[in-house]
Amino acid sequence: MLKQRWASKYKCTQILCSILLALAIWNIPQYASADTNQQEINAIIRTREIALQALNNRDFSKIEPYLHPTFTITTVDNQVFRKVPEFEKYWNQQFSTTIQDIKMNLKGEPVRTFLSPETVVSAGDAIATFSFKDGKVADMGMRWTAVLLKLQDKWTIQSLHFSSNLLDNPLLNGAQRLGRIMAIAAGVGGFALGAVTMLLLRRQPKQKTEKV
Repeated sequence: MLKQRWASKYKCTQILCSILLALAIWNIPQYASADTNQQEINAIIRTREIALQALNNRDFSKIEPYLHPTFTITTVDNQVFRKVPEFEKYWNQQFSTTIQDIKMNLKGEPVRTFLSPETVVSAGDAIATFSFKDGKVADMGMRWTAVLLKLQDKWTIQSLHFSSNLLDNPLLNGAQRLGRIMAIAAGVGGFALGAVTMLLLRRQPKQKTEKV
């Protein structure tokens, strides 16, 4: 009987310890977040705003101090950049064809998850507004995820990833419209060329056949 009571108490103790351990693990992110004051949040927002200004103004010299030494940027077309000059060249190439300007704006409040007091993962939605050289404007919904690390009392971007719906893309839609216009133009041009050719053939004088 005594052994059964001790076994029962031991089992209850095990269950209680398991529950406490699970609660402790579950509360690690909440504790890290609660331990982060508003000053740290403001510093994270400042890094985000500087990154947005760099994209919208095409001035990447200001964002360089806020990039981690091992940073990576993954764009919507699945390209990865690890050096600022390479990304700057890629970004400026977007304006060499039909695009006049691109403005990036965040949509709603990002979700932040503190993995530690020095590491935070932020994610959210954004709207990229494309202004084309023909005067048209189109918006593209995007999603982004960023990992920020605190380095020398400064929140730096370690990785930044963008994604979008490739089936609802203003660039793709523009290319499709251009393709349709070219197809229609080619059809009209072919019809006009055929009509002119037939008209010229009809106007040619008939040659008299010589009698043998």
